[in-house]
Amino acid sequence: MNTNVTHNKNAALGRRSPVEQNPNVNIGSKTNHPLRLAINTAQFGRTFQDRSHIILLRSRKNYLTSRSDYDSRPIRNLNVRGKRGNIVQTFPSVEYDFIPNRMEVCPDELIHIQWTGSNTHNNGNPAGDGQAGDAGEGTKGTDRHNMVQTGESNINFPLPYEQTTIWKDTGMYWTSFANTNSSALDSRDISIAMASSGYYECHTDCTKKANKQSGTMLNNLLNNAPASFEGAMFYVRPATATGKTYQYICTRNNNFTNRSQKGWIKVLASSHPKCQRADTK
Repeated sequence: MNTNVTHNKNAALGRRSPVEQNPNVNIGSKTNHPLRLAINTAQFGRTFQDRSHIILLRSRKNYLTSRSDYDSRPIRNLNVRGKRGNIVQTFPSVEYDFIPNRMEVCPDELIHIQWTGSNTHNNGNPAGDGQAGDAGEGTKGTDRHNMVQTGESNINFPLPYEQTTIWKDTGMYWTSFANTNSSALDSRDISIAMASSGYYECHTDCTKKANKQSGTMLNNLLNNAPASFEGAMFYVRPATATGKTYQYICTRNNNFTNRSQKGWIKVLASSHPKCQRADTK
């Protein structure tokens, strides 16, 4: 039943409210000693910590029809959770982290790497359940993320491109880049795009190229990079990726403490039990 203003108590209309202040209830005791419930009608109808979100799910048919296998390959989502701040400032939310930060994928699965953020984060007083404050890197009140490969999970320095393997062992299946031909992107282009959160879309041969000779260059804390990044969808190359684990971090938010932002992707063999789906047998 929906309870609204039409259910308010009204003696003239003989209407009783279904919710009353600290009501006494009879629990059926023969001694007829009622018990009182702790109901504060001033608070009873309030909603605390409304965490509702609007999520837009796009049909793959609108974006991937150029691929003959677009309708059969599972898509795994690699995103970012949490908000700007330290552990007490973000409460009851959490600090930044990749989600999932440990991912196992099968050779036929696609990985969609993307994230959302804001340029107007406000955690001033009153700060609600958490502590006021804006701990974090870069411009205050902003979210930024990127993704660069590291050699091991306990190493917090990214590998130089020449030593990376994650983008060489994967291929671009789809990209959100409006002015760039995704089929023409090589591993260096993809590495630059993910490291810059889409500020650059390639190294040389596109409008938003990294080796431009003029214009505003990427800020080293990603301050001028997009807060949100629709990202790209990748496939793994089974011949080189199977059995490997790829570690990565976010350079801006990985604070070498409990505020780390890192993760790994492991590519399973097609014979692994997790890869034996009913639709592929």
